[in-house]
Amino acid sequence: MASSIARGFRGGLTKGLQRAVKPSISTPARRAFATPVGQSSMKSTTLSNGFTIATEHAPYAQTSTVGVWIDAGSRAETDRTNGTAHFLEHLAFKGTQKRTQNQLELEIENMGGHLNAYTSRENTVYYAKAFNSDVPATVDILSDILQNSKLEPSAIERERDVILREQEEVDKQMEEVVFDHLHATAFQNQPLGRTILGPKENIQSIQRNDLENYIKTNYTADRMVLVGAGGVPHEQLVELAEKHFSKMPQQNPNSQPSAAVRGLEAKPDFVGSEVRIRDDTMPTANIAIAVEGVSWKDDDYF
Repeated sequence: MASSIARGFRGGLTKGLQRAVKPSISTPARRAFATPVGQSSMKSTTLSNGFTIATEHAPYAQTSTVGVWIDAGSRAETDRTNGTAHFLEHLAFKGTQKRTQNQLELEIENMGGHLNAYTSRENTVYYAKAFNSDVPATVDILSDILQNSKLEPSAIERERDVILREQEEVDKQMEEVVFDHLHATAFQNQPLGRTILGPKENIQSIQRNDLENYIKTNYTADRMVLVGAGGVPHEQLVELAEKHFSKMPQQNPNSQPSAAVRGLEAKPDFVGSEVRIRDDTMPTANIAIAVEGVSWKDDDYF
């Protein structure tokens, strides 16, 4: 395609210009706008309790993004507890043993930072963006949220209504609805087939002990990665991780795994099939197609 366009363009040039743009045989061909890839500055360190630190250092950057990626999302739930991971994410910023919700918000606001979180089927992520000088305070906040959330009953009830309203909004977004059905069809009767928010009846019934059990089972050091990108040096983030996360417990290899953990560790089976939800009142159709691919751990993954 590119060569045919070039020939067509040259056909409209004068002979003098054609001679000027004619490539020299002795000059090697070069891709236009190509950018050389520099050597990767990614580093990784694992603490004795299994907690991992990974960084991509940009020495001239004035800001950094740091976050904790947890190997647990809605996939680490059962049918009865589906929605717990997302519910827990909502409660993360509602206060800890050290900070009230207002103190958390003011601390981030005063440093000009940004604090957020999200839940997917395979991960829960808490992250913050801040100036390099504020990275220590940012990691302290992330550590506090992950290890000391109060999970107050009043906050749970308030967030229950918030999540129910969020679910109503998601149900109006056809792209979200289509992909939920796509997962449910591709991974029938399996953890990956469940929705992230969970069914309405679960949202209405999730209690504090469900949240605490999820934390105890999944928020372990060996399933967490502290990631930093930007101006924060790797060595600094390792020191901060040792200060704030080195005492976190790791999963007991001798303990009997729960049903949720067994489901998380089991290799998913791609079932597939076709599902159609017809609504003649809608002017458009929303379609999604999925095919089975290799695991990202596979040797054939590209």
